[in-house]
Amino acid sequence: MPKITVGDLDIHYQIQGAGEPLLLIMGLSFSLLDWGTIFPDLLAQHYKVILFDNRDAGRTSQSTHPFTVTQMADDAASLLLALNIPKAHVLGISMGGMIAQHFALNHPKQLDKLILGCTAAGGACSEFGDISGFLTGNLLDLLFTPEFIASHQPDLTQLLQATASFHSQGLALQRQLQAMGTHDTCHSLSRITAPTLVITGDRDPVIPPQNSAFLAKAIPGAKQVTIADASHGFCVSHPEATASALIDFLQHE
Repeated sequence: MPKITVGDLDIHYQIQGAGEPLLLIMGLSFSLLDWGTIFPDLLAQHYKVILFDNRDAGRTSQSTHPFTVTQMADDAASLLLALNIPKAHVLGISMGGMIAQHFALNHPKQLDKLILGCTAAGGACSEFGDISGFLTGNLLDLLFTPEFIASHQPDLTQLLQATASFHSQGLALQRQLQAMGTHDTCHSLSRITAPTLVITGDRDPVIPPQNSAFLAKAIPGAKQVTIADASHGFCVSHPEATASALIDFLQHE
């Protein structure tokens, strides 16, 4: 898989499909492998899908110093420029959705449409659940409903075996957590001008659905879609419903 040098980073990325560019920004600790295969493949039937590993995750080089979510948004914008992509749709989930908010605020000319998945505005206007599983490695209960885990245990075990070694650990994970702590768009969301879709699972224990309701209300003209019986990892558990909602928004809104 290719890498490209952006500033002080060697960013690991993957491109599939053709059409309008669609950049996918992953959440805390995870690599591009954690999108699974079904969801990106569905999107790649319609779009040029760009996946990449954030700094301090996956096969992108580690940072040598603390950083902010705003700087992570700069990484994403610089990646697009390095790939000669002047403008793209952007989907960010969880911490990736926080990064995407700063992308929208600081790089509006590079943004077509914005999709914010299972994320929050940060600051005092947000309510977070228990994310200790990211530290202990007990990820399945954070990402999926008990019913989904029970009916897909072998597939989920296989996915974790393939992805876990690329998750952020140690100081890298601490730096990403510190970056999340710098995120606060509570009073800036009204400045987002891109057409926006906010999407969440109705059973998300990590970033509860009320955070998406706040985003959808605060961003001018934003639409909201809620995936039924879905937890934080709805891109993996409900790839068809998620892709359908995204494609409908990108093609018709």
